[in-house]
Amino acid sequence: MSNKEKITEDKDYDIRFSYYTDENFLKEAMEEEEVRRWYPPSSDSDVQIFIRNWAGFARYKCSLTACYKGEAIGMATIFLMPYVKVSHLAMVYLVVKKEFQGKGVGYSLLKNINHLAKTNFNLTSLHIEVFGNCPMISLAKELGYKELFTQKNFVELDGKMESRTILEVDLKGGS
Repeated sequence: MSNKEKITEDKDYDIRFSYYTDENFLKEAMEEEEVRRWYPPSSDSDVQIFIRNWAGFARYKCSLTACYKGEAIGMATIFLMPYVKVSHLAMVYLVVKKEFQGKGVGYSLLKNINHLAKTNFNLTSLHIEVFGNCPMISLAKELGYKELFTQKNFVELDGKMESRTILEVDLKGGS
């Protein structure tokens, strides 16, 4: 990707802590079928619950929103675990508006959320769940995520059964 394609180099690009009102951005993003297909919920009512839960993590300052010219264009959130036994790890969800994909936004958000997880929450690892051949796989691997496992025929996408892959990054070392 050339620097011309990267909007992350632009003075109008910024990353900030998410606000609960960024729920509106999530609703807009999840209305795009090409975006929505990569996330667990499928029915409209399940999507609404998913969005409400996702946006709710803003209160813990574990969510970052990418903005371009003042408009939310992407969001990455650490889904913190409420149980002490597993509070050292968490799942990450990331979404970028379709028209801003491939412009460095996802990379920038994931890199920053990894740093936030390590420094502010003392997490030792983060996990990403992806379905089928989701473009997030190559992005996560660029930032040091390794494939933990793949389950074949886990989810139905576009009328055919696809796999689920769990990726993990170790935050104890570098990153």
